[in-house]
Formats: sequence, C-alpha cells, structure tokens
Amino acid sequence: MGAFTYPRSEPGSGGHQDLVERLITNAAALRAELAGLPEATLSHRPGDGEWSIKEIIGHLRDHAEFLHRRLHMISKLEEPLLEAYDEQALVRERNPQAAPIDELLAGFSTQRNATIEMLGELVHWNWARCGRHVEFGRMSVRQFVDRTLAHDDAHLAQIRSLKQAAPSRVSSNFELRASN
Repeated sequence: MGAFTYPRSEPGSGGHQDLVERLITNAAALRAELAGLPEATLSHRPGDGEWSIKEIIGHLRDHAEFLHRRLHMISKLEEPLLEAYDEQALVRERNPQAAPIDELLAGFSTQRNATIEMLGELVHWNWARCGRHVEFGRMSVRQFVDRTLAHDDAHLAQIRSLKQAAPSRVSSNFELRASN
C-alpha cells in the first residue's frame, strides 16, 4: 500500500480528512484494545447467541469488506443497487471463533487500508455520489463512512465491555477448577 494522501478537494473546501483520520484511528484503537489479551478472553461468549471478541473482529472484517465493495461500486457506477448481507450467517460460515486473532485483524486491516486508500483518491464531490442500499435506501459515500464510524464506535464499546466482563468469569472458572 502506498502512503496515505488526504482526499483531494476543491479550493476552499475542507475535504473529508476528519472522516478518513477517524477510520485510521479506529483501526489503531481496535488493535490497542486487543493487545495482549489471552485466548480465553478473546473467545469468551457472554451468553447464548452473543458474540465473542473474536466474532466481533470477524464481523468487523466482513463489514470492512462489504464497505469497500460498496464504495467502489458507488465511485464507478451511477447509483448502483447495493445488496444487504446476513451478518449472522457470515459469522457462522466463516467461523472467526476458530481463527487466530492476528489473522482476523490482518483481514480487517487489509480491507480498511484499501478503503482508506480509495477514499484518498476521491475528489471532494465524489463523496456525494450515491448508491441504493436495499435496506437503507439512497446513501452517499459520506453517509456510508459516517455509518461505518458509528458502527466501529459501537463495536469498540462492546469489546471494552467484554474485556471487563470476561476476565472475572474466566478467572472464576479457573478458580473453580483449581479448587476441585
């Protein structure tokens, strides 16, 4: 990947650097949240039907892949139809629970970096180009990026919550086994 350059903009325009910078910092924050976590914490599911940290990362990787594909279509086609995807089915199919965390993070980073690079190539007005999402309706590049940043924030908060909850449960299980 080449060096990041800020999105080009017309004179007098602020461009969209703030959004691209947040995409970059969210990816770094995700890596920082996961640094040094034991496998038991990464794989811990807080309840039936709830995702572990690894499954959340797998979902973020999948989301990054679909985001990149959608933004590419919007940038190249006139108002393309953008299909939805079943995130639950994709997590079951790809089984991130069985994958090494470094592999999941690498997949996410690869997709996110490709998107950041693509956004860096867009001229200012291309951020207003739209596609038609089958569930959300007409959405611009900027709206997709805004939605992705909110999505990132929600999952980062979820990961922080799981980190706080998992160690006590994991250590309690260990203590129970050790005392038997």
